[in-house]
Amino acid sequence: MRYGLNLFLWTTDVRDEHLPLIERVREYGYDGVELPIGSTMSSRPERLREALDDAGLACTTMTNVGAERHTASPDPTVRQRALDELRFAIDASHTMGSETLVGPYQAAYAYFTGSGPTEEELDWSAEILRTASEEAAAAGLRLAVEFLNRHEGYLLNTMEQSADLARRVDHPAFGVLYDTHHAHAEEDDVAAAIGGGMDHIYEVHFSESNRGSLGAGLVDWDATCAALRDGGYDGWIVAEAFAHDVPGLSSAAHVWRSTFPSKDEFARTAIDFMRDRMG
Repeated sequence: MRYGLNLFLWTTDVRDEHLPLIERVREYGYDGVELPIGSTMSSRPERLREALDDAGLACTTMTNVGAERHTASPDPTVRQRALDELRFAIDASHTMGSETLVGPYQAAYAYFTGSGPTEEELDWSAEILRTASEEAAAAGLRLAVEFLNRHEGYLLNTMEQSADLARRVDHPAFGVLYDTHHAHAEEDDVAAAIGGGMDHIYEVHFSESNRGSLGAGLVDWDATCAALRDGGYDGWIVAEAFAHDVPGLSSAAHVWRSTFPSKDEFARTAIDFMRDRMG
């Protein structure tokens, strides 16, 4: 098991000015960082790889898509743009040495149709994600999609729905990111959700109900960690918190206040929390 820190804590676009953060994360004791990437990113993947190597850290990567790149769109042109964006993310992730590309890219973020997902939408999404999984596997990478709470997305809201999509995709390089923040909002029984979907969980986000300090909110950490241990989970666990002053992210995720003393304090305490809870 390895522990990482999501750099969304500071930025959605890692530029040269943010590179010292990678060294700081190493000093806090993490095994790696999770880097946000996309076709509009400012830094070259090669430059980020150099910074990771200099710090002796591994990485995972994350991306998302907008309405013009929606994998479940009825418009094949939109679905193709989604695949093109995922191809960019796969190539960049491979260059940076990422092991897993995560995020809610199964559908456009904060996009809604006014009803739940249809079978046709799920099949459209699965078709795009199957192709992406084949290309990810060829690059030595795994994909893990993140189900979102119902206020942020409609295609996947639960672990059960996510496992169903994984079965539709039917590729060993495709799995699910289990995020405690979203699961707290949507799951009736987090232990059952984890236990029932363990075969598909490729990464875990430790994120509090209020996106703040781990252990200071309403997430059922005892049940969550016990279920992960009982299921034999041994992949990446990545700490995630959102601040009120990160352009783009703060407005999209409706974060109007920071629920931790400081970003560095969150980073320092999250690694101890994860290790203590997971043993």
